[in-house]
Amino acid sequence: MKRGRLQWRTSVTIRVSKDRVWAIVGDISLIPKYHLEVTRVDLLSGQGTRGLGVRYQCTVSKGRKGSCVEQVVNHIPGERTATAFPEDTWGLSEMFSDFVVETVLVPHGDGDTALVLEAYYEPIGWKTRLLNVLLLRRLMARRARRTIEGIKRLAETA
Repeated sequence: MKRGRLQWRTSVTIRVSKDRVWAIVGDISLIPKYHLEVTRVDLLSGQGTRGLGVRYQCTVSKGRKGSCVEQVVNHIPGERTATAFPEDTWGLSEMFSDFVVETVLVPHGDGDTALVLEAYYEPIGWKTRLLNVLLLRRLMARRARRTIEGIKRLAETA
């Protein structure tokens, strides 16, 4: 798996077991339930759970409308999964190379689980490098934080 440099990291502690968190993270069909901007997921590989090589397309119908194809490029069941973004309609794949988001689950104490997202990529061109330092990586980290807070809500209320 080729990935760029670490650009940002965000995490949240969820008051449920690692197995419960993994059940949500691993189920691709649940993405619209915790990612507030995603309205539909198409299973391009025909598989509804994450696994090495699995591809799916997320569609965003609100705000900045469009879609992206995601592919699982590293996968250790119950522990971590990494997703690359080979295609999108927003032009992100033209701004960043080797874009990979890694999801890591770390058990803590009495059934708590830390859910960590880390993004790795390389900005393409001097303008994108500058925008990344000034704005983009913070915006992406905030969006990712909202997503993992959605996973937390889903895990703790279900």
